[in-house]
Amino acid sequence: MAELARPGGVIHDIGYQRYTGPRLGRGWVVTALYLHSLRAAYGLGRTAKAKVFPGILLGLGLGIAVVDVAIRSRTGENPMTYLQLVDAMGIPVLVFLAVVNSTIANANACSNVSTRTAFALARIRVLPRPFATLHAKYRSPVIGIAVQTAVAVGAVLGLGLGYDPVTAFLLLATVIVTVVIGVYIVVNLACAGYFLRRRRELFNPVRHLLLPVLGIVAFVPALLTAAGLPVFDFVTELTAPVSYAGPIVGVWMMAGVVVLLVLMRRHPERIAETARVHLEEPAPTDPAQNGAAQA
Repeated sequence: MAELARPGGVIHDIGYQRYTGPRLGRGWVVTALYLHSLRAAYGLGRTAKAKVFPGILLGLGLGIAVVDVAIRSRTGENPMTYLQLVDAMGIPVLVFLAVVNSTIANANACSNVSTRTAFALARIRVLPRPFATLHAKYRSPVIGIAVQTAVAVGAVLGLGLGYDPVTAFLLLATVIVTVVIGVYIVVNLACAGYFLRRRRELFNPVRHLLLPVLGIVAFVPALLTAAGLPVFDFVTELTAPVSYAGPIVGVWMMAGVVVLLVLMRRHPERIAETARVHLEEPAPTDPAQNGAAQA
């Protein structure tokens, strides 16, 4: 049998090739590695976003050194030795940066998941269709981002100015934690129900029934604790206005149940289409299409 011809345009399969270029020695190797590490550490040659965190670290380190030199030059005394500086500032700085990093990452993740979920639900007409509007250039859900930003800023500033920052944080955190724990419980129920009703041939009593039930049992006390409902002795009753979190979440979930019942009665096909809310679809060929599902 004749050997099949290699398809044209293939450039990655060139076989073994010896290096015949110049060999500049170890000094150039060390220099190249140093420059590459320097550029990677400080984001050199990349966008401004890549330079923010390295710049903060550099400024923090230089700022402490400048303050130390200024105090020593004015008083003639060393405010602290190097080991004392590391002992006093090392752990607090690391903890502070870790908290800031996790906070930014969490906020970014919440923003992404809320706006993308709103887009996906609007695409199948569970939410109002404007939420499926995409930016013409960046293909991002602009309406969802605008609404999410307005709600977040309004809630934070409104509660912070109406009460105080700590109370606002406690109230919002209690609402968010209560909602998230409720979602975990519903997911456990959905897992058991799905394999019992739809995938009996794949049903595993331990993985698909025992573990979800244990998860629900573990999360129910956590839900009651987060909501401040004194059902158990170890649950401390929340004081106003943080205690408003439970009724707020209850009203929000009841509103969701009402919307679900209305859709099941009037538009059951939209509920069925929730199975594809997180699936990617081909990019529209019509530039004017905004990503919303067509009637």
